[in-house]
Amino acid sequence: MAGNLFIFEGPDGVGKTTIVEELKQKLPPSAFEFLSFPGREEGTLGRAIYRIHHEPEEFGIKVMSELARQALHIAAHIDVIETRIAPWLAEGKNVVLDRFWWSTLVYGSVGGGKQKALQELVAAEKTVWGEIKPTAAFLIDRDSPINRREDLTFWHQLRDSYAHLAAQQGGEYPVITVRNIGSIAEAVDGVTAKIAEALYK
Repeated sequence: MAGNLFIFEGPDGVGKTTIVEELKQKLPPSAFEFLSFPGREEGTLGRAIYRIHHEPEEFGIKVMSELARQALHIAAHIDVIETRIAPWLAEGKNVVLDRFWWSTLVYGSVGGGKQKALQELVAAEKTVWGEIKPTAAFLIDRDSPINRREDLTFWHQLRDSYAHLAAQQGGEYPVITVRNIGSIAEAVDGVTAKIAEALYK
């Protein structure tokens, strides 16, 4: 029996990664694997691309187009889908994924990338996913970012774009919006309950 894929999305600063980290303490490690896109594990393509994204000067990169940046992310996604996620799901393990291809469309579009090209990049990734779809997608949402010096105009554009995409994807698989406006514990408890509900349907 194939495992389940649970994805977490939302703009930087909504508490998404904190919630995923807390879930590691709640969900049985024998049944769940945790990953993030593009990935930060040493020795992986995802880690190299994460560093290029966040520390381009270390590679002598002075400027990078938004479309090129997202193409690198898609390459990292494809690599980890083929080498880790698909095999785990085939073995019956459940996978919790911090970010999905949603981020490519949202950050790429709001950042000025060409929409048609971004859609084609995501189409390549979707081909690799094949029949695999999320059992549930969690969109973490807030009215403002937590403890971050974000450009608020840009951040709200990201938030609106995520909400629009979530509404579109809701016809493909369950999309659950989590309003992270209380304590992290409350958000984690709510997500844990939804995951348990999905597993035992």
